[in-house]
Amino acid sequence: MNNQNSQFENGNSNRANQENSYSYVFSNGPSQPKKQGKKPSFPILALVVCICFSFVAGFGGALSAMMISGYTTKVEEETSEFTDGKDLLLDSPESSLNRTESEKSVYGSAGEEVFAVSEVVRKVQDAVVVIDVTINNGSHFGTPSVSYGAGSGVIISEDGYILTCNHVVDGASSVKVTLNNDEEYAAVLVGSDEASDLAVLKITPDEALTYVEQGWSSDLVAGEAVVAIGNPLGTLGGSVTTGIISATERNITMDDGTEMTLIQTDTAINSGNSGGGLFNLAGELIGIVNAKYSASGVEGLAFAIPIDSAYVVQVDLMKYGYVRGVVDHGLTVLDITNENLMQYHYYYGISEIGVYVVESEYASELQNSDRIVSVNGTTVLTEAELKAEIGKYKVGDEITIVADRKGTTITCKLTLQEYVPDRVKDYLQ
Repeated sequence: MNNQNSQFENGNSNRANQENSYSYVFSNGPSQPKKQGKKPSFPILALVVCICFSFVAGFGGALSAMMISGYTTKVEEETSEFTDGKDLLLDSPESSLNRTESEKSVYGSAGEEVFAVSEVVRKVQDAVVVIDVTINNGSHFGTPSVSYGAGSGVIISEDGYILTCNHVVDGASSVKVTLNNDEEYAAVLVGSDEASDLAVLKITPDEALTYVEQGWSSDLVAGEAVVAIGNPLGTLGGSVTTGIISATERNITMDDGTEMTLIQTDTAINSGNSGGGLFNLAGELIGIVNAKYSASGVEGLAFAIPIDSAYVVQVDLMKYGYVRGVVDHGLTVLDITNENLMQYHYYYGISEIGVYVVESEYASELQNSDRIVSVNGTTVLTEAELKAEIGKYKVGDEITIVADRKGTTITCKLTLQEYVPDRVKDYLQ
């Protein structure tokens, strides 16, 4: 073992930089070991999240494969500290939202009598906003390091609650929202959820805002016409593109084992569209744009979070600040793979691939550098397999973990907790 360090650190894995055109993975920098419920930073691979970041040294932002040389999205100044929304939680968020009754039709979610695209745009364009993000990356060699990004959002209540993608605002130190009439507001984070890639912001407008009517993605049919409105490239707010529903439920497994069921569309989507709205021809919000598949020779593969699942998440975020019932195993783990084995062998003397413990919050028997062998008798070789196995259980269940500690078998019991973000824990105490 190299004597530089005998313990794991939260170091980056080379795995994130490998190109794999068959992996559906959000891009947001190198992988880091994370706890269950705190989804790892999304590696740079083929399915890219549609947010545009300016890069600075040491910051792994989204869309490196789609960045335009020399392009920078700039926020002139930080508008406010991006703090928690403790005082913005609602007892009955459903009463602030506008959702239609589901009406099944062979013609799709908009029914037979639909608007022209121009009428849809007239109805909803004021409810789609531009989001500018400032990210404080700390100091590099004594010089402050700041990144800027841009995305989109959708106003979901007249008093200024806004639905967007989690990856648009993840890590932000301040967020500015610009309305369609060019009015600007500082935003506060009400709640966010990495697993669903959704977040809710709040601004304090001078008057009641135009907000969206939320439809039913379960009523969508393949071939149904849709309209996307967003902020492509971070500079073209309010841009309108059209297309059809290519598939109503596309099951995608991310590289980290996370599974998402998304709407597939051929609507033109670009960096900066993330968090924007996908509307049917009745002007109803039926999806939140969050990704496109980017690879040589591939076109017209864009994805959106179905509004049926997004509605449930936004209600929880507005009521609790997080999504209830998400399992937390309390383990911070690191994947050792064939690709990064040599790196970790050199620094830490690791000679076998597998899932290694960095920290364990709920099971004191597990120690740094232990290799997890199985969960309830099922062998796990990767973090994805670990998440998949633990995903079979619910909050309060007890699981048995078997680990290897330099040839010694360790067996322990672990009771699964509910995942509560640290920012929420702070104001619950």
